[in-house]
Amino acid sequence: MKDLNMRRILVLGCSGSGKSTFARKLHNATGLPLYHLDNIWWRPDRTHITREEFDARLEEIVSRDSWIIDGDYSRTYEKRIAACDTVIFLDFGEEICLKGIAERIGKKRADIPWTENRPDPELEELVRKYGKDNKPKLLELFERYQEKRVITFCSRREADHWLIKTFIIGSTVKGTVDRPLGSAHPEHPDIIYPVNYGYADGIMAGDGEEQDVYVLGVDKPVGTFEGRVIAVYHRFRDAEDKWIVTTDGTYYSDDGILETIRFQEQYFEGELVR
Repeated sequence: MKDLNMRRILVLGCSGSGKSTFARKLHNATGLPLYHLDNIWWRPDRTHITREEFDARLEEIVSRDSWIIDGDYSRTYEKRIAACDTVIFLDFGEEICLKGIAERIGKKRADIPWTENRPDPELEELVRKYGKDNKPKLLELFERYQEKRVITFCSRREADHWLIKTFIIGSTVKGTVDRPLGSAHPEHPDIIYPVNYGYADGIMAGDGEEQDVYVLGVDKPVGTFEGRVIAVYHRFRDAEDKWIVTTDGTYYSDDGILETIRFQEQYFEGELVR
């Protein structure tokens, strides 16, 4: 992936803004170590460690050469901002964040050691107070530490597009073709692949599996590929995007790409990002 001199990155924002999801995508795109503060503070039985233990763990993490740290924890804002080189601030509104909290009920998450099974009124109240209590503290610290790179997003779409365009488009990847041109979909045999389709070796996607890739520029079945990412099909309601890779440097228009992948993407809502 591209190297943009980002080595110590904070992902900040209100509960429900999608910090953990974004941080995981950023981790997959950059390979930087990822730390969820909720997994440090909380135990599986919903008790937590002491402040002293938490501060010691945080001090040990921020002293490392590289990291992505996800979590609000306003008491430690300044310590983390002072140590980072980049802040990603998900500045989403109250309604979006409350919806985000509601949508994760019942879902197993990698960023906290339990599954929320019912609404949490206390957490909802923290969301409602975030704009008055927490955001002003952050803005004051951003002003104080002007040497830090602060990147603010006001919508999930804006954040996803930045991630794709900054770290993915233009990258060179190698991979394996497990559904070669002319083969049938393993679960839907009426779908025949008009292109080679596989995955980028060693690059993990949002679903926890290796990143799926449409391979353009080859007119016969192949077993492996190497090429450049020229576009990403961003699915709106899916954990994983689909990368479009060309192996021969040929230019493909948006319409040409969409027509090529329509055989499968017609069943999903999304958009082409390049």
